[in-house]
Amino acid sequence: MSSFSATSYSQTSYSTSQRYNNKSKLIWTPIDSVERRSNLSYEEFVREYASVGKPVIITDAMKNWKALTKWNMDFFKSQYGSFEAFVLDYKTETKMWGRTYVSMNIANYIDVINSGTCDKLLYLSEFHVGDHPELWEDCKDPIYFNDWYRKIPLEIFKKYINDTYDIQIGQKNTSVGLHCDHRHDNAWVAVISGQKQVVLLSPDQEKYLYEGQVDCFNPDLQKFPLYANAKPVECILNKGEMLYIPPDWWHHLKNLENTIGLAINTMNEWSYELVRQGFLKRNPIKGHLFPLIVKFPFIGRALLAVGLI
Repeated sequence: MSSFSATSYSQTSYSTSQRYNNKSKLIWTPIDSVERRSNLSYEEFVREYASVGKPVIITDAMKNWKALTKWNMDFFKSQYGSFEAFVLDYKTETKMWGRTYVSMNIANYIDVINSGTCDKLLYLSEFHVGDHPELWEDCKDPIYFNDWYRKIPLEIFKKYINDTYDIQIGQKNTSVGLHCDHRHDNAWVAVISGQKQVVLLSPDQEKYLYEGQVDCFNPDLQKFPLYANAKPVECILNKGEMLYIPPDWWHHLKNLENTIGLAINTMNEWSYELVRQGFLKRNPIKGHLFPLIVKFPFIGRALLAVGLI
């Protein structure tokens, strides 16, 4: 997905009162490595990561998830094998959403990637949990989510946002490419099985990234010479670990083996104003209504009923 340029940038080193005054700004903390944390309280998460725009890997956020033992290739093949999905394919000519996709049912896709003989790189990167809500019963909301998107009436959410929880069943060495989530919301990546290699770049690095055309794992510096000035931060995300990616951080994730993961986007008090500004920029009328719909869901339902949104 393409990025939105934020209205303002600010590096950190400020008091609590300044943080609250800066919620309408994009704030981040430069890092040299991604910290791994366990037994992290919500207050610590807000203070040390969310409020200062700093990524973190939480190693025990999923420890009680049934998905860790239940979700595997055989499970998805037997329970959802007949469902058609758009699979990212780097070698076909069917264009959709700026990427290249091919339609396959999930059983065939899993057979292909398990065979080890496929000459294509295929990635089922968007299997919406919202279409199969029973799957969320195998997960538990980590305390860190506090997802304000759930304040929005479901029918409005599906019309304008679609889904923020995607199961990703990925073939070894595949990726959706370098990108920045366009709504300015918080991104979470959870690994159910397998392992991912991650490259993160803070928002101020955007000028070196050629709108996401760079392959961070094998950059072509002749074609993209400015990337030599970028400061990527790499980490490995293992089974049972969850990565928090703050708003407007660029990220490139590659599956190091056949992997099942969950990509989640949330909105909280620290990203709400940035998300609102994004909606306002894309559609001024509906953007002005966004705060009312979040605060007073019944108003959103009424506006939808009379066709005003």
